[in-house]
Amino acid sequence: MALSGGADSMALLHALSRAQTELDIHVGAVHVHHGLRGAESDSDAAFVRGICARYGVPLRETRLSPPPHASEDWARRKRYAFFEALAREQQAKIATAHTASDNAETVLFRLARGSAVRGAAGIPPVRGCCVRPLLWAQRADVLSFLSQNGVPFVTDSTNLTDAYARNRVRHGVLPLLEEVHAGASRNLARFAEEMREVSAYLDAQARALLSQAEILPSPSPSGRFWRAQSLASSPVPVRRAALARLIESAGVPQEKTSLVPQAEALLFAGHGRLALSRNMCLFVSQGRLSLETEAREAPEGGNGWILPFAEGVFPLPGGYTLLVERRNCEEMIKSAKDTQNLLKFSADCDRIHDDAIFRTIRPGDRFRPVGRGVSKPLKKWYSERKIPLAARPFLPVLAIGDTVLWAAGFGCAEGTAVDTCTKRAVTICARRTEEMT
Repeated sequence: MALSGGADSMALLHALSRAQTELDIHVGAVHVHHGLRGAESDSDAAFVRGICARYGVPLRETRLSPPPHASEDWARRKRYAFFEALAREQQAKIATAHTASDNAETVLFRLARGSAVRGAAGIPPVRGCCVRPLLWAQRADVLSFLSQNGVPFVTDSTNLTDAYARNRVRHGVLPLLEEVHAGASRNLARFAEEMREVSAYLDAQARALLSQAEILPSPSPSGRFWRAQSLASSPVPVRRAALARLIESAGVPQEKTSLVPQAEALLFAGHGRLALSRNMCLFVSQGRLSLETEAREAPEGGNGWILPFAEGVFPLPGGYTLLVERRNCEEMIKSAKDTQNLLKFSADCDRIHDDAIFRTIRPGDRFRPVGRGVSKPLKKWYSERKIPLAARPFLPVLAIGDTVLWAAGFGCAEGTAVDTCTKRAVTICARRTEEMT
């Protein structure tokens, strides 16, 4: 279970620890030190260690290295990424201590921000590896439970300030609503539960619509296509849910539904282009709606470009198309005719950092190809391979900073390539675009 040391998580720890035999479970704790609150975070981590020792609960800890001006959203994404990795490793569920009060705050916050049905569904009781056993409880219930059982807890000072929008909802909006209508928080939680059912229904209808409307095979290797008329003639709630799914697939968070009306307007106009994320666009043309990925110019300008690491088929400047495909490593090896060559061009997904990008060669790039046992400047590898100078600025590489993880024609770097421990692999290759038509 996720243990911050705060009131909610301490209540969950106490309850689950006492119920292990009854529920036939084994309780362990995980604590994420976000590195955002200095000495206070260190103190919280020490408190959690002491509590776990007292309860006899095994503890896993991780400490993050926040970038400058790291946000709460950054911390949440990193925290859940760690939870998911740990759940896979332990083949376990991660229990978080969200309450009905948290759910009410979330619903209000999302509605105020402009979310639709999915946002109004609030916090789900189960999502992926995460379960929320306290989602029925009010914050007052938690505090009463802690007092009755003499359970200590720490208070995160950031929860006391109104500098954060969510705290203003917690400290100001919800108490006022409770004054107007006693039980407002419980009513909002019940509303969220009903919206989850509505959202699940619309999601199923949207998936069926997209499946029926998709044009297969795709007219282009650079994107996916759907019949615009099939989408436009569908019931309004289903059409909007389908567009929301497409927008979310482009890397736009599901709560940011403000783009749905714009996408719908393009659909009825019959033509146009809508930027969805930093490298993905929605196009409507010739009776078809499509999602297509475009490499964008690098910040330095010139002929360079950058493309965030992602799975898919991406047309690149200079006449190349990049193919990135996620694979099950064991199945890939079993079915491969040329295993050695396949593995050379396959990377371990878990060894590719979030900051990795596809781009072209830059001064200072270094590369250590798998099996070569030496690191050299990438331009030297190009020279040894006798790659023409005119071609080099267009060849894609995958890199973090000046460390090249994969290079077209060479394959993966040592430390990135798959090995016997790899579970999830990704194959990467670059082809001349004319070879794919």
